[in-house]
Amino acid sequence: MTLTPTNCPTIDLNLPGCVAFSTLRGECDATDPYSSLNACFYVGDDPLHVARSQEIVAAAAGVSPERLIIPRQTHSSNVVVVAGDCVPELEGVDGMLTDRADIALCINTADCVPVVMSDPVKGVVAAVHSGWRGTVAGISLRAVELMESLGCRVENINVAMGPCICADCFEVGEEVADKFRELIPASEIERVVTRQPGCKPHVDLPAAIALMLKGKGVEHVKFPPMCSMCNPDRLFSARRLGISSGRTLTVVRLADLGAQKRR
Repeated sequence: MTLTPTNCPTIDLNLPGCVAFSTLRGECDATDPYSSLNACFYVGDDPLHVARSQEIVAAAAGVSPERLIIPRQTHSSNVVVVAGDCVPELEGVDGMLTDRADIALCINTADCVPVVMSDPVKGVVAAVHSGWRGTVAGISLRAVELMESLGCRVENINVAMGPCICADCFEVGEEVADKFRELIPASEIERVVTRQPGCKPHVDLPAAIALMLKGKGVEHVKFPPMCSMCNPDRLFSARRLGISSGRTLTVVRLADLGAQKRR
């Protein structure tokens, strides 16, 4: 497959009121950790390849490349609002939201959970990078709170999670499992932390995120379409390829709500 602006391999996340998708690798060389579509600028890839990938993703999102808002993620719980004509500092940012229809919010992942949100009534979208640290820190809840501050109602918020590592693949140490045991109610913990006899614990990140969102009143939550580690020919996985590898880009952009949303 040749990557072109009209041939960008994606998974549609079917989020109401917006364009929302996660990228796939496309036809790739399994021995090349950056092959084939990689739009992440801070993982050691050739800048020309990254720029070309960003052009392809931008065309699929319906914006120009400079309208892709891509933060430098650090597993923080920092969420910023992108409003007006100014883009805030994006170093150390792992979540964003906007009411602008002329930009696309982007999250890079390679096993962590990309979470996109929309309120199609108010016209607000959000994108969040939620690894285990961000999940424990409640980054998705922080995004919901900021959406509420912009006038969104929890009952109107829709959430979709993009590809990420599945519970069967996500083995963790006891110290990580304990953080989830402290976070999730005892009646629900078996949905999140499991362990086979003689094995390390496994954590279901999407289940944890969904339970936390439900506790906040968010009912419309879609689970990931596939596992990043189980599908190396389709998705990047840092656990499989190492951290010096490409990233899946998850993109969300408001549907064009008219001139009042343009900047």
